[in-house]
Amino acid sequence: MLANQARVRFEHFLLFFIILQPVLDLLTSLSIVLLKSNATVGILVRFLIMAVGGIYILIQAKEKENRKFLIYLILLAVVLGIGFINNKLVKNPIVLGEEVKFVAKALYIYIMLGSYILALKSLKKKVNISDKVRNSIVYSTLIINAIMVISISTSTDFGSYQWMKVGSRGWFYAGNELGSILAIIFPIVVLYSIQKTKSVKHVLYWIPSLLMIYSLIQVGTKVGMGSIGATLAAAIGIIVLQLLFDRRNPNKMSLVLNGLIAIVLLAGVVGTFKMTPLAQNMGIHNNYLSEQNVAQQGQKEKEIKEKIKKEEKQHKVEKPEEKAKVEAEVKKELEKEQKKENQENLIFSGRQVYEERHKQFFKEAPMSQKLFGMGYAGNFKYNEQKEPDPKLIEMDFHDWFYDFGIIGFALMMIPFIYYGVRILLAFVTRFKEIFNVKYGMITASLVLALGIAYIAGHILTAPGVGIYFVVVLACLIVDLEIE
Repeated sequence: MLANQARVRFEHFLLFFIILQPVLDLLTSLSIVLLKSNATVGILVRFLIMAVGGIYILIQAKEKENRKFLIYLILLAVVLGIGFINNKLVKNPIVLGEEVKFVAKALYIYIMLGSYILALKSLKKKVNISDKVRNSIVYSTLIINAIMVISISTSTDFGSYQWMKVGSRGWFYAGNELGSILAIIFPIVVLYSIQKTKSVKHVLYWIPSLLMIYSLIQVGTKVGMGSIGATLAAAIGIIVLQLLFDRRNPNKMSLVLNGLIAIVLLAGVVGTFKMTPLAQNMGIHNNYLSEQNVAQQGQKEKEIKEKIKKEEKQHKVEKPEEKAKVEAEVKKELEKEQKKENQENLIFSGRQVYEERHKQFFKEAPMSQKLFGMGYAGNFKYNEQKEPDPKLIEMDFHDWFYDFGIIGFALMMIPFIYYGVRILLAFVTRFKEIFNVKYGMITASLVLALGIAYIAGHILTAPGVGIYFVVVLACLIVDLEIE
């Protein structure tokens, strides 16, 4: 009886844990900034809940259908453990604390996903889990947005960037992580606004969405602005299609109203884009790239001359007009390459440099590291001060592949592939039932999360961000009765 009561309490606590996230992030920020401590409250509480979640999964494994979660987690822990031991033996330099933390962060995502799937499955028998999860996320965002508004209004906020670029992270510690959190849960907040706005007198339910737009703009990242555009465009598109395909929909007028509000908001964001921190940051970044291109002019001219000589020798060019043609083609090709490099730099913010560095590490690594990973930040070297110089790529899937190896990465992808295929099949076979704003916005949230994880990182490798992705994914899995 007591064990059953504890189980039920933990399941309800997991919903409250969503609301608690910004409080943990704020305490983490204050610990680092004021106390200069790396052992933060946020990390300790999250890993404590992860441990309890592991025990919860172990207890739930008494039922045969739940055993797959426990078996998978044991297998994953064994593979990551082999990788860790292997790196302790062959890797030099190695920062053991970071290695342990990185493995723990990876396990956190999977333990919490299993915990939330099992908890929501149990809670579904008593409550509407979609509404409960949605409301918990909205309450969490209200805390974040309140902190953003108060800190910016009182000029006590921290900047998103340490140099040149502009933007605010409120009182939170990491601007990238804050931007990612707001970006992936914005569709859920828009869903709340749409579902609550039944008529003109309910338009105040769009205030949480307005606050989200304000915070996303203030952070000043591409991820934030991209989320605003993608989410509002998706909402408008789904509403229009729903009105076209379901003309007898009893909620037609509320859909029209919400569609118009979304159009006005999107137009407002587009119209004021030039005044946003992101527009200023893009200008700063472009100026930096232009200065870099000018500084590298001598190297470019050398490359052009060498390539022209090579082309002339290869094609036996002798006539002046042929030489001029070859020179023009070579210059055009190199300019095209430079333009592509600049675009990649603008999109990935230099992450491609670290990706190339990890590729080289992987190429030189022994077979054991290729299979089980090179650990945190790969086989990094010592810097000029003779200190270890670890740097992640900050593209989650890339970091996972290089740091956990072929076997580790393949194992970590199994849940994504399995549930991805099951969700896709549900959408195809139950299209009429599922094609609506609710599932459209949930899908938008998951697509944004995976897209950001691939391009900009700070989703799957950051427990404070990944928890939101885990909750939304678990909610969709249970709601569609995949589990």
